Formats: sequence, C-alpha cells, structure tokens
Amino acid sequence: MYLVGIDGGATKTLCIIGDEQGTILSSGLSFGSNHQVVGKESARTSLQQALDQALEKLGIAVEQIGYAVLGLAGADLPADFTVLDEICRGIFDEVPFKIINDAWIGLRAGNPDNWGVVSICGTGANAAGRTKDGEEVILRGMSYELGNRGGGIDLLKDALHHAFRSEEQTGPQTRLALELPKLLGLNQMKDLVEIVLSQQVAPEILYAIPILVFNLATQGDRVCQDLLLNMGRTLGGMAGGVIKRLGFDLQAEVPVTLAGSLFKGSNPLLIDEYTTTVHRVAPRAKIEIAKAEPAYGAYWLALDHYASAAS
Repeated sequence: MYLVGIDGGATKTLCIIGDEQGTILSSGLSFGSNHQVVGKESARTSLQQALDQALEKLGIAVEQIGYAVLGLAGADLPADFTVLDEICRGIFDEVPFKIINDAWIGLRAGNPDNWGVVSICGTGANAAGRTKDGEEVILRGMSYELGNRGGGIDLLKDALHHAFRSEEQTGPQTRLALELPKLLGLNQMKDLVEIVLSQQVAPEILYAIPILVFNLATQGDRVCQDLLLNMGRTLGGMAGGVIKRLGFDLQAEVPVTLAGSLFKGSNPLLIDEYTTTVHRVAPRAKIEIAKAEPAYGAYWLALDHYASAAS
C-alpha cells in the first residue's frame, strides 16, 4: 500500500510517497500550484509533475496508490474546492484523495497529536487551530482586504516601499535602497521603477528579497528590523485570535506550530515578536518550529486515515 502527501503552495509543490509502515520512499518537486496565484492549468501541471516525478523514482503507477492527502494553498472557499476537486480527479482518477487547506498539514507536521494552533508564513500567511475534541478554526487567509497580512509577498512589498521612501528621502534611511538595485543587477532605485510597475521580476529575485531583509536586519538595519517586528506582531495576533476563538485555557501550554520558510529566516526578531504577541494572550503557549516539511504532514494524515480505516 502506497500513501501520498502533497504540499501545494504558491512557490513550490512537494509530493511525498510512503508505505503503510510510515517509511518515506520517494518525493517529487515542482513549481507552485496555488490556483488563485498561478491559474488552474498551471496548478494542474505542477501537481501532476510533482506526483509523476515521485512515482517514476519509485517505479510505480498512480493506480498503486491507496490514498492521498493534498494540503493546498488556495483551498479556501467552496468554489476553490470545486476547482481543485476537478483538477485532482483528472490526476488521481480512481485513487481516493482528500483536499484540505495547507495550514492543516502544517499543524500535523509539527504536532503528531494534530491539535493546537499553526501559523503559516511562506509566500503567504495564515493561521488555524484545532482542539482535542476536533473543533476547528481557520482564518480566511486570502487577501489584505479580507483581513489577511504577512508572508513573503507582503515582506517584499514592504521592502520595496521603504527602499523607495529612503531613496526619495521621505522616510527613514535603509540599506535596502542600495542593496535592492544590486540584487537586480541595476545601479539605482530609479532603475527599478518600470520593473516594479510591469511586475517583470524573475521569481528567483522575488524570493531573494525577503532573505535580504533578514540579512540586513541582522546587520543592524533598523527599517528591516522593524519590518520583521511588524510581521511578528501581525502573525502573533492572528494566532492569538485563533487561540481565543477556540476557547483554549489561556493558562495552559497550548501547542503552537510554526510552518513556512520565513520562520526559518536568519534573524530571530520575527519569531521573538511573534512569541511575545502570542504570550500576551496565552503566556504558557509552547511555540515550536515544525521539524518536518508540511508535505510530510500530508503524508502522515494519509497514514492516519489508512490506520483508522484498517482498525
């Protein structure tokens, strides 16, 4: 029996295949599959490529899969699940599968008991939680207008905003105004104007800008430090809201899982401020970075399903 777990985000899609004993056997990696960001057809292609790569490495066909769990960014509204179900039925055919929001696989990746709170901070951001009794809360996590904030895209936008303000001398000085043009192989911030307006920036450059913010914060850049502190407060506030909505005992050691690439950044200010903000709500909350990639959480959820069905 082969079981599949897939983590499909805006930036990358990772597929894990393992057996019913919990042994990881193969993996496949492709581009982003958040249909809200890349579109339906690109999402389909990325999911198919990640799965095919993992199947080919293992030398098996899709028909040999017993069950699959897909944790997908962009699985938010009923209309999203309709689109994603159509996509996945075309990929898995008769293989049973389950689609869930990617926040839930992050929770399982960080907590084998599969309860508590999870904060996601990768390309985008979100928070969700589950009680021991199975009550769930997940934030909308879709747009700024709908209450969402945080993640790599917002950090990128903030970095550009403050770099231009620094260059125009309308805001505090930051080395971003010097380093961002270098990152794009340019000389000055004014050379970025048309590029930013046209949104014609190579993905590898986009991914490098949040890393630059972390590095400059470590080197003492106050603007970059403030960007990380603000993001920590925002994400911590989201997690604190989930804790309160679920009615957790605020004096208990509520497990809180951090998942996503930005929580692994080179400067601790983001997590420090996140922790302080959460602890203002639940002072004994136990905050830990997930030790496994969310795709493993998806596989373990598939394994949980198999074990439950077999018992």
